[in-house]
Amino acid sequence: MQSHIHLIGVLVLAGVLVLGTVRPINLGALSLVAAFVMGTIGFGSTTAEILEPFPANLFVMLVGITYLFSIARANGTVDWMVDGAMRLTGNRAQIVPWVLFVLGLLICSIGAFSPAVAAMLAPIAMSFAVKYRLDPLLSSIVIGLGCIAGSFSPIAPLGVIVNSVGEKSGIGVSPTILYIGVLAMTTLVAVGTALVLQMWPRREWSDESVDETHQVLSPASPQGGPGAMTKVRRRGAEIQVTAAGFVVLAVGGLVMDLDIGFLALTIAVVLSLAFPASSKNAMSEISWGVILLICGVLTYVGLLDANGTVEWAGAKVAGFGAPAVTALLILFVAAIASAAASTTGLLGMIVPLSVPFLATGNVSVVGFLIALAISSSLVD
Repeated sequence: MQSHIHLIGVLVLAGVLVLGTVRPINLGALSLVAAFVMGTIGFGSTTAEILEPFPANLFVMLVGITYLFSIARANGTVDWMVDGAMRLTGNRAQIVPWVLFVLGLLICSIGAFSPAVAAMLAPIAMSFAVKYRLDPLLSSIVIGLGCIAGSFSPIAPLGVIVNSVGEKSGIGVSPTILYIGVLAMTTLVAVGTALVLQMWPRREWSDESVDETHQVLSPASPQGGPGAMTKVRRRGAEIQVTAAGFVVLAVGGLVMDLDIGFLALTIAVVLSLAFPASSKNAMSEISWGVILLICGVLTYVGLLDANGTVEWAGAKVAGFGAPAVTALLILFVAAIASAAASTTGLLGMIVPLSVPFLATGNVSVVGFLIALAISSSLVD
């Protein structure tokens, strides 16, 4: 196929990313339209060939995991986890930010999207910052870092995307190694941030500023605590069964090698049948927009891959010069683009396009994917 067709395909991909950033339209919907237009006019593909790259397994996985988490949030399991963790702090104010880091890590690790978790934990962090005169900046940063680390677990959305796309592209890496690597890096960043903020001269909070902060936080974070995000009624049996469901998911998916998507969907359906009252709205809380984004982007990138465009673009990237410089350039581009666009959609684009470069063996695949995960997430 002629090079100009490949170039047009890459430019369309870049245009989709830019248009989805400057306009309030889903990147996935744009990508599906791009796949239809580019496939029909540029590649001469049939409708079946255009839809062939649609990631059905990833779709089931994302629906199952987010459906299960929506149920856990609705029946109080997530709030139970938060309350239990915060009770363990007692009056030890200095460990509160690190407990919030672990909470963000754990909740995102079981399949939650990080923005929702950060929105849930931020009011709690600010309340503790007011009560114990903690640094609110540190609390906010460590929550974000904990959410980033958890987002790349083997059953979390971003981890699922990187692992699935990598495996499909032939550069599969151990999901556990990716998870541990990202966790180690975010932990180092969190510790480094804490040290820098301790050395940096900062204004002490006065009683007046504390009162002002209380007034600002009160409407957003009522005395109900963690339940500020979702009003739920505690149901002991449901919480225990839901927690057991997550244990089954972890053991079945990571130890017994069962399909995580179908297993999560099965557990969610069983919970819905057993406890319909608390689960009736869970389906509407699934992040359908994010799932459309991921599947749409991967469909278009898959179309480019099937027609040789990804290989062509990867060969161009690999020929830029020193492998380390090329890798650094990709990471910088990923960070800049992710700051303005969706990290989820960006990972779906960058990982497949990096395959030819990684296939040369000049850089560590594991190290590059961990660095890509960090560079694309820290800027959010």
